[in-house]
Amino acid sequence: FSNGMEQVIFASPGADLIYEASANDLKNYRVEGSDENKLMNKFRQDTYSQNPAMMTGTARTYILENPDSPVAIYLLDKYFVQNENASNIETAELLQIIKDKQPHSHYLLDLESKISIAEKGQVGKILSDVVLTKEDKTTVKLWEQTEDFNLIVFWAEWLPNGYDVLWNLRQNSSKYKETDSLRIVAISLDIQPYRWENAIRPDTVNGIEHYCDGLAFESKALRELGVDAAPLYYLVDKNHQILERGTDIQAIDNLLERYLKKDD
Repeated sequence: FSNGMEQVIFASPGADLIYEASANDLKNYRVEGSDENKLMNKFRQDTYSQNPAMMTGTARTYILENPDSPVAIYLLDKYFVQNENASNIETAELLQIIKDKQPHSHYLLDLESKISIAEKGQVGKILSDVVLTKEDKTTVKLWEQTEDFNLIVFWAEWLPNGYDVLWNLRQNSSKYKETDSLRIVAISLDIQPYRWENAIRPDTVNGIEHYCDGLAFESKALRELGVDAAPLYYLVDKNHQILERGTDIQAIDNLLERYLKKDD
């Protein structure tokens, strides 16, 4: 829903389900008619008043107690794979526990692929040298040039905060334009090139490098760079090692100030 609330229903061919909810309490809903939905009803009831950390702990318990249920895969995805603060080791262990019980689940295999991609973009990893597409359709390698610090941001015009991302990059490009230590690279996930081109037109002379191949998450370059969400940023050093990563674009200001000041 537009307020960020998510409802999940497990359905299968031929199943008769009963859905009950109140429009003024979207979080508290029930779905009857299958064991999977009965289990999710219980999970929602148990976590209704919990904070995010407690919910993650409860999700872990449910996964360990029900590894053969599709609910376990959903909880793994929601509370571990999509959770920036979750331990990669724990996520991998839980995935293997479920995989032992559901080795042919396409949903689980897709999550396993996402985890593999995401691992390439973890702090401490060396970021791959990939081929990027410029506005004129020519291509370059990401590391054909490099600086002491390389800010690489993944965004799209279609994102709700897409123009906020551009505004932030423009502000920082202007702020550090006299600094030779910073390079700003914006890689778009847009699939309509003309909208991307219109959005970046003011950046022809401000030093921001823009790239887009029009393939969004299907882009080979993005998979090699470990991109599984947008917006997303990496701060990478001159040896191409990832120093920082995150999804909060507003955090970039303090991040650059801290590292560039340290560099001075």
